[in-house]
Amino acid sequence: MWTLIALLLGFVHVAFALVYLYLTWFHSYWDKRGLVTAKPITLLGSYPGLFGGGTTFIGDLGNIYSKYKGKHRAVGVFLTRQPQIFVLDPALAHEVLVKNFNAYRDTVTSSYVTHSKDYDKYVSRNPFFSAGDEWKKRRTDGGAGLTSNKLKQAYSIWEQTGNMLLDYMARCIEQRSDNVIETRDLCYRYTAQAMGDFIWGIDAGTLTCGPNETSQFLTMNTAWAYHAFQSMRTFNQTAIAPIARRLLRMRFFTQKSDDMYLKLTQDAARLRQSGSGASRNDYLAHLLQLQQKGASYDDMVGHALTLLMDGYETSGAVLYHFLYTLGEYQEQQEKLRAEILNALEADKSITFEQLNALPYLDQCVNESMRLTSAIGFFIKICTKPTTIDLGDGKIVNVEPGTTVLIPTFQIHHDETYYSDPKTFKPERFDNDAAGEFHKRGCFLPFGDGPRICMGMRLGLLNIKMAVVQILSKYKVEQTSKLPLSADSGLGIFLDGDVNLKYTKL
Repeated sequence: MWTLIALLLGFVHVAFALVYLYLTWFHSYWDKRGLVTAKPITLLGSYPGLFGGGTTFIGDLGNIYSKYKGKHRAVGVFLTRQPQIFVLDPALAHEVLVKNFNAYRDTVTSSYVTHSKDYDKYVSRNPFFSAGDEWKKRRTDGGAGLTSNKLKQAYSIWEQTGNMLLDYMARCIEQRSDNVIETRDLCYRYTAQAMGDFIWGIDAGTLTCGPNETSQFLTMNTAWAYHAFQSMRTFNQTAIAPIARRLLRMRFFTQKSDDMYLKLTQDAARLRQSGSGASRNDYLAHLLQLQQKGASYDDMVGHALTLLMDGYETSGAVLYHFLYTLGEYQEQQEKLRAEILNALEADKSITFEQLNALPYLDQCVNESMRLTSAIGFFIKICTKPTTIDLGDGKIVNVEPGTTVLIPTFQIHHDETYYSDPKTFKPERFDNDAAGEFHKRGCFLPFGDGPRICMGMRLGLLNIKMAVVQILSKYKVEQTSKLPLSADSGLGIFLDGDVNLKYTKL
């Protein structure tokens, strides 16, 4: 009896020792290579917030950034047990993303789908999750339908969706005596309607149904995006034991959503090929051109969902944060409204060129994206041996497979680069300052370099059209303060219902 207990206790001790060794095996990795290691290091690495416990991943990034910024260009950290370089100098971020791009071609997300290409097929066809030459081809094929000229040809879609947005808001206000609309839902309805029309040529029904009704398309998109973002957090956690991804057959998109989007794409393509809407210059027309060049339906769905993530989820999030911010800063809202009404004065409509030539609107959008930072960090993978100059004659060798994290949220909120960083000051982006901030690595809402967000132009078109339409008709006011504390897996967002008051002008 006692012998058995002793054996069991001995086994438990050995097991704990092996787990401890496994989790801490690399903890001296950076010290041996001459790079300062950020402290503290827990058994779960440098980011215990990945696993909860009262903090968040973005919060952990902030703690490290605040402790070491200004002292080092970079420090060594650990994504669970994997060695990682944490960038502290925006100039180094620019080097990684742009100047030395060939040494950091891939993103960490490409390593998350190496096990699942046979069953998570639409993720593996997304440039955001692709590596090497596959990424280059998919970006080239998909991005060709998102040029400025292509979006200009499809501009009537956003004009129509903008009008539908105003009609829907009017119906919402009719049903309430306080003029308050839950704006998170409003913005996702708008982006879903625009993307349904642009990508598949359909009326998504998200702005034509009643305020208390939800269309099937919106329900489908919400579930799809939620699962994808939750999976991002899970995949970051499983860096502690990557084999779990294969054993558990982990995936970003569910089989149910794959089947629904495949059917939607097939039905839309066949309807267009039958002659319906044949003259439309939308993304579906581009997908059909790719099909003529050999693209399969799966390839088409992969491109469609790449666009949907940028144009629906990310655009919607940036938009409701922007409107929430304008609701607090009335002086800036009035100045922006004056610019918008002046542009609309001639014929009550705004052209594609005019929409993209409103300087104060650009400043406000840029400042809102800086404050929100929908993508709170970027993680690149070293793809060939290179070095990083740490200053003071010190150099660290970076081996292929090593990840490099760029904390965009922290850089965007650093008073070293932005005075009074928590305050909405659009004027800080006056006189093309955005371009200068970008070159210095201080302003990265879409990333930078060859892998800059493919849907950037599309997202900006979504946001600008909605803001122009809303501010031309309504005064926007906050009804309550919300904490910026909801962790999406990629960034920190407003937590709670975004109830804003819309007063007719």
